[in-house]
Amino acid sequence: MAYSTKAQVKEVLQISEATWDTEIEACITDADARINNKLSPHESTLPLSPVPEMITIASKYIAAALYRERRDPTGDVKVFWDTGTAYLNEYIEAKYFGGSIQ
Repeated sequence: MAYSTKAQVKEVLQISEATWDTEIEACITDADARINNKLSPHESTLPLSPVPEMITIASKYIAAALYRERRDPTGDVKVFWDTGTAYLNEYIEAKYFGGSIQ
């Protein structure tokens, strides 16, 4: 089960056409693999189920960054990447190191 959906990623990208759906799905798969890699030192069972909201947000932004990197590397890659990794890091800090979710 993916952490985010095509519709969620398309909302971040502000696109609606179905032309890129297969590529967006591949980006979600890549994003989720990166998230699982980062979570693997802390979790024995991946992917997470149910999916925490912070992980869904991280997935959709990281997938959007990967899509933009492929299609328009001069675009919003850094903003999307930074947003996604910030949510992921905040989740990890709060869940595994006693931090708090802001």
